[in-house]
Amino acid sequence: MHHEADNEGGNFLLGFVAGAVAGAALGLLFAPRAGRETRRRVQESAQKFQENAGQRYQDASEKVSNIVDRSRETYQRARDSVQRGVDEARRYAGEAADSAREYTGTAADTARTYANRAADTARSAADSARSYANDAIEGARRTTTSTINDIEAQAKRNS
Repeated sequence: MHHEADNEGGNFLLGFVAGAVAGAALGLLFAPRAGRETRRRVQESAQKFQENAGQRYQDASEKVSNIVDRSRETYQRARDSVQRGVDEARRYAGEAADSAREYTGTAADTARTYANRAADTARSAADSARSYANDAIEGARRTTTSTINDIEAQAKRNS
């Protein structure tokens, strides 16, 4: 917005100067003077107009050059900021991936540990059950043998 106001002021001033020069030239042309004097004045006015126009062109060219330079600087700063943002996002993504890998590895190790403990507990329970079953079978065999011996002994006594 600020640049538009500067540009409008420059346009107004250029128009004002051009109007003044044109007015002065017309005034000289229609003024009651000798032809040589009128031509000299018109030539001087044209020369002044040319000098003023050249100066205005140079001023406008400098303003445009300054605007272009500022635009380039702004573009470069914006580009650098975006690049820093991209680099920062990549760094955060890398850190997040590393953390996820670490947590996944830790979770897998923990799951393996619990699975191994469960397997060990199951083996231990199976061993205990096997031992209990063998003890029960042996106990039943002894009881059965003892009962058969008692029955045979009683049968011999009764016969």
